[in-house]
Amino acid sequence: MLESLPFPFWEGFLRLLGALMLGSLIGLEREKRRQPAGFRTHAVLALGSSLMGLLSLHVAYAYAGTDPSRIASQVITGIGFLGAGAIIRFGVSIKGLTTAASLWTTAGIGLSVGMGLYLLSLLTTLILLFTLSLMSRFEKEFLSSGGRYMLHISMHPIENPLEYVKNISNKLKITKIGKTEGLMSLTLELTATEEELDHILEVLVKDPRVSDVELL
Repeated sequence: MLESLPFPFWEGFLRLLGALMLGSLIGLEREKRRQPAGFRTHAVLALGSSLMGLLSLHVAYAYAGTDPSRIASQVITGIGFLGAGAIIRFGVSIKGLTTAASLWTTAGIGLSVGMGLYLLSLLTTLILLFTLSLMSRFEKEFLSSGGRYMLHISMHPIENPLEYVKNISNKLKITKIGKTEGLMSLTLELTATEEELDHILEVLVKDPRVSDVELL
């Protein structure tokens, strides 16, 4: 016996597939940017949220007088643990806030598809993709001065560490100098874009005098 729904069973199946597809689109964008929550996470999240939306409709239809919003509200609240898992701390910098927000929005899209709000779900997906991709480029070009990072390097002793660091990048600042087991240890502070950080790390790794590089 099929479940009690206010629409044909095949339509419920299509809603699940629709939510999966929309979530996959958002996940692909996050995956391309190498974020902690990517393609599969967003796809499965949208699918599960859509199922919860269908469950809400089923409960309201099968049991008259039941509030259909209770399950949906718990989904929106409970998605916080996934968002928290996508947030990563690098020294004094925080990464993953945008991905956490996209997870929360994807849950809403999945619920909306499950509830039958197809057009609004599609429009929200397109707006979210626009925000994550095109506006991200605008932010990097005109608004962002870069993130703050802390680096710790161990290297063979050199005469002038200040000059050495300055030659790598004038954005690097030494916050601590020490010696451990015959090696010089430097703690560096940096405010830069991800591209600049990658370049600095590449220079340090290729330097034969540097034995260890750690991003705090």
